[in-house]
Amino acid sequence: MPSRRVDCTDGLQDWRTLASSRTRSGESQRGCVKALLVAAYSLIIVISLFGNTLVCHVVVKNKRAQSSTSLFIMNLAVADIFITVLNTPFTLVRFVHSTWVFGRAMCHISRFVQYCSLHVSTLTLTAIALDRRQVILHPLRPRMSLTQGACWVAVIWIMGSCFSLPHAIYQQLLTFTYSKEKERSLCVPDFPEPSDVYWQYIDLLTFVLLYMLPLLIITVSYTTVARRLWRHNAIGDTTTAQHATQRKKRRRTLAMLLLVVGVFAVCWFPLNCYVVLLSSQAIQSSNALYFCFHWLAMSSTCYNPFIYCCLNPTFRQELQLLLDMCKRRRPVVGLEPESRPVEVVPPCHRTAWPDNDSSRSRPVHAREVLSGRTDILSVEPIVAISWLQKPTL
Repeated sequence: MPSRRVDCTDGLQDWRTLASSRTRSGESQRGCVKALLVAAYSLIIVISLFGNTLVCHVVVKNKRAQSSTSLFIMNLAVADIFITVLNTPFTLVRFVHSTWVFGRAMCHISRFVQYCSLHVSTLTLTAIALDRRQVILHPLRPRMSLTQGACWVAVIWIMGSCFSLPHAIYQQLLTFTYSKEKERSLCVPDFPEPSDVYWQYIDLLTFVLLYMLPLLIITVSYTTVARRLWRHNAIGDTTTAQHATQRKKRRRTLAMLLLVVGVFAVCWFPLNCYVVLLSSQAIQSSNALYFCFHWLAMSSTCYNPFIYCCLNPTFRQELQLLLDMCKRRRPVVGLEPESRPVEVVPPCHRTAWPDNDSSRSRPVHAREVLSGRTDILSVEPIVAISWLQKPTL
């Protein structure tokens, strides 16, 4: 089906406000504004691609990091990479040129891919929260295996694809003339009549099911985890040094949980509210607001690696090992987890070797680090934030 061509003087009915505002603002854009958009979105692309690729590399290359949780983490990083590659550049070009230049086929494909990736991120974040809750509240129960984790990842992608199909199917490339020899193309939703009602309810359902409900589940899960970490003592005897270490871990873990929920809410709440209000025709479109809200939401793909590195010792340990391997160019990855040297400082409440043998320097092996007694607070949850990316209007 070819793209539909209409005359702007006759009005665009459902898209009159959107098209006219984009037309006037597109002509008045200055070079400095375009340069700012290019710089801002390019920063997101570079940081997100580098950070999330590094996350995938750390998980794949280190056997000790491979578990169901790390599989969810890598799945989240892959979804973030897809968003960065197949959403941010398209949005940036549309912002700069004020038109869709990628053709009718990509109008459908890009919308499906960006929705699917974002729904996968949503469901993966929820799975991580539930998995962390199960591990910390029930540390003695068997953990989810890699096979089970892979099955859940497949289910997540299937669900994400199903949620994305309506947005991909009801999409149209609309071409119109707004002045002599000047045309504009918009990749816009094209729902059945009454289109306004369909548009309003599908945005509202997306907001509730893929923002509010997952946020509620994550909040409840991490609140329960935080209460357990704060109130319950470790299993076994507790010395003064151990108590101080446990209290520090509690504070760090609780801060990470609050940061996860807070970053999610701050990054995505403005854009979601803006799109819901716009589809409900409660407000008029504003390019300035939309650019700010969209950039804030897209920037959430950059924070995950920093959260892992700053607040999770396990990821930081694996990253340091990877960097050391790159510097020394040793094939250490092929070694067994029990015999591979882990050149990191062990926790302060355990010693890698006696004090009276400090003159001897030897690598600390994973078997030695993990041989001590483990309490519930030593389970460090690995969590991240990345969330629903609304389509460009």
